[in-house]
Amino acid sequence: MDRIFGIDLGTTNSVIAHTDPNGMTEVIAGKEGDRILPSVVYYPKGDGDPVVGKRAKARSVIEPDRVARLFKRGMGERTFLPDEQPFMIDGKVKSPEELSALVLRKLAQMAEDYYGEPVRRAVITVPAYFGDAEREATKIAGQLAGLEVQRVVNEPTAAAFAHGFDRPGEPGRILVFDLGGGTFDVTIMDLGTDGSMTIIGTGGDRALGGMDFDQLIVDEMAKLASQSGLDLTADLQAEQDAYLKAEELKKELSELDSSEALISVGGKPLDFQLSRSQFEGLLKERLQAVEDITIHTMETAGTQAAEITKVLMTGGSSRIPAFQQLLARITGRQPTFSRSLDEDVARGAAILATKESGELDPRTLLAAIPPPRDVLSHGLGITAINPETRALYNSVIIPAQTPVPADDYEEMYETFEEGQTRVDVKFNEGDDDNLDFVTELGRGPADFGRRVRQGYPLRVVISATNEGRLTLRAYDGETKAELRKIEIVYPTILSGADKRAAEAEMARIRRVG
Repeated sequence: MDRIFGIDLGTTNSVIAHTDPNGMTEVIAGKEGDRILPSVVYYPKGDGDPVVGKRAKARSVIEPDRVARLFKRGMGERTFLPDEQPFMIDGKVKSPEELSALVLRKLAQMAEDYYGEPVRRAVITVPAYFGDAEREATKIAGQLAGLEVQRVVNEPTAAAFAHGFDRPGEPGRILVFDLGGGTFDVTIMDLGTDGSMTIIGTGGDRALGGMDFDQLIVDEMAKLASQSGLDLTADLQAEQDAYLKAEELKKELSELDSSEALISVGGKPLDFQLSRSQFEGLLKERLQAVEDITIHTMETAGTQAAEITKVLMTGGSSRIPAFQQLLARITGRQPTFSRSLDEDVARGAAILATKESGELDPRTLLAAIPPPRDVLSHGLGITAINPETRALYNSVIIPAQTPVPADDYEEMYETFEEGQTRVDVKFNEGDDDNLDFVTELGRGPADFGRRVRQGYPLRVVISATNEGRLTLRAYDGETKAELRKIEIVYPTILSGADKRAAEAEMARIRRVG
């Protein structure tokens, strides 16, 4: 049987790993020896194949309009650009799914070169706070790359699974703090003496990460340029160079008290200096947001600081000392770092992939560890009418933090008017009563086939699988007949003709550079 791989498809960097039947995990390097692949795509002029990784990142300064970065933030959406315009190359729109597929294809090539055999199956990680559309978009990206996506798994769960496998027999309640290049998750889980892992709460922000911290530094660079009468944002190449240097400065300030970089705007060199204390001042609002999310997640998980036995830091941006200090203050515990901040998510995904594939030697330690049980990061419900105010609201049927699989959660509703023949059912994702703050997943009429009285019962049943598949069924509350199965639609991700065009484009690519 084909090997199965674990992939960390990251906002700024991606990693692929494999666990063999004996439970030994290997992070796979490319031909250049790098195990961390920048999630950057460059489209050369002419008919050359796209380039992914370090070479693509280097081209961002020379040809910034032909380089795509940070597209994971647009998963589940039509675009990833801040101005909400589509990313286009030579008149063709490139979706976040297509760009992510190229990264996945490059990772698969690395593994194929290493093992000398095709790569077909994978488990891909996603931020815990990704919703259903983002998860589906990730699966589509995998399919475009030629992969059978066996499952998508939450990044903190994968990192914690790798950490727990490295250190068996350490039960307790763990807070996993996952701060990457573009997303932030905090997850609370219980680890049993047998290695079992039960997630009891998760929260996060899909638009908070290291790239935002880079932007803060670039803004300061722009201020320095403006003092000399120069506009950094008007020079696209200079701005891209500033982003690369801001990223390096950020990393250096995790080790040094101060750092500097030489930037060039309009051909004029400028010496930019930044201290760690100044950087932490720039981070003030982001630190507060992270603190609020962490405390809220602990509260929804019913967890006091004293109950947390370990704080596990993962994701490259968790190296920033200010976040370590924040977690120590909130929990009263000094954070522990995963063995490899940049690789443990992929390692955990690979371990889970091999374990759940049934290819693991039953005599190994890993075979005896139960698979982790995750939770829903968002609630699921329908649009209902308040009988007193006649206002529409989101009626939650499965609350966030419910363990999955969540089978057959149901709620009874009543028709609002005399003589109704149907009810328009709208399937929502989100926990807020206010419909402005939820995402509609699908809709459809539940037709009774006759006129019914006011107050006639309608039963709505929602289920969520461990793999993230969602279903909603509506039933006649008296006859028990099924009236409707809601088909989830994803209006902002590839489907139909666009998907077929993307498949054709991927088929034309000989080899990702």
